[in-house]
Amino acid sequence: MPAAATDSAERPWWWVFDPRHSLRAFAACTAGATLALFTALTAETASHQLRRSLEAQTGAGFETLAAQFGDKLDRALFERYRALQFAGSLAALRSYSTTAEERRRVLASLQSATPDFVWLGVLDAKGTILACTTGYAEGSSAADRPWFIAARETAHAAGPREARNLPADVLSPEEGEVNPRVIDLAVPLTDPDGRFGGVLAAHLRWSWAREVQLSVVPDLMRRDRIGVTLYSGQGDVLLDSGGSGWTRPPDAPAGTDTRRLRGFFTEGTTLGTTYLTGYARSRGHKEFRGLGWITAVRQPADRAFAPAEELRRSVLRWGFVLTGAGMVAAWLAAGRVARRLRTVERAAGRIGSGDVLATLPPPRGDSEVDRMCAALGKLVEDLRARRPGS
Repeated sequence: MPAAATDSAERPWWWVFDPRHSLRAFAACTAGATLALFTALTAETASHQLRRSLEAQTGAGFETLAAQFGDKLDRALFERYRALQFAGSLAALRSYSTTAEERRRVLASLQSATPDFVWLGVLDAKGTILACTTGYAEGSSAADRPWFIAARETAHAAGPREARNLPADVLSPEEGEVNPRVIDLAVPLTDPDGRFGGVLAAHLRWSWAREVQLSVVPDLMRRDRIGVTLYSGQGDVLLDSGGSGWTRPPDAPAGTDTRRLRGFFTEGTTLGTTYLTGYARSRGHKEFRGLGWITAVRQPADRAFAPAEELRRSVLRWGFVLTGAGMVAAWLAAGRVARRLRTVERAAGRIGSGDVLATLPPPRGDSEVDRMCAALGKLVEDLRARRPGS
């Protein structure tokens, strides 16, 4: 018997699943591969587009939040800076005849109006402390202090720094602190003749910055692991909310352009975690130029881009369901064609073995298979007609 007439029953049972030999398997595999590739490309494309949209929207929001925090710090410092400037313009602090007690009353009033001032002092032109709140260090020299040296020329602000030399009755440690931190503010004083007459200095409690932070970034944002970190211009950590779950804050944003004041980007840190980061540099407020601080608002990238990942998984799930359905549909559709072809195969085998009554299956429509059956049937009849003795 010719090989073409070999019945499928003589083949191994698994031949129907071999795409090299089975039309149904070939159609199902082709459909499956095509749909799976389409699903993967759709999932990645949709996820990438949503990720870009989330980065633009959420990153811009973090940038705005960082700018708001920095601006609020600058405004709060400006208010205290202006209060110090106003006090420095009072005659009670500029006059030669003002007693130490009168100066203390002015300083006490200023401290009462601004409780964040933990220490205020009036120094003469040589750096001797003439009067101060609580009487601490009164009569001693502060001529070598950086804030006094700087304030001889212009108003000065610096810090925060650890206050190691202030007693507990002046500045008590906050909870968890060993050495409380202060910001130094100082403005020059002019005497009645308009010459440099000394310095009005203040130590500002640093804990007020935490209150400003909570007013801009509430603790509720911890649920989304959004953390806010304040850095000095040199990159030292000044304040951290701890919202992102790190044991220590990452380094200051390293990918930022020093010419830009604000922006956002996806940041890989030395901690091994990738964050969506918005940042803003301190610009000061009005004539107060700020201290060059950098505020960074971060959220782990896997949390920030979670909707994009969820979309990708959803597209893959439904896409592979569609792929399975497409393979089944291709299997069934190819099975109809395969059955017609097997019918043609068996008829051709009978004709080839000499069965003069065997005919090819008649066409059922106008498809390619039907046209093939019609053409082969006509060919067989023409060959029979030409055979001698037919």
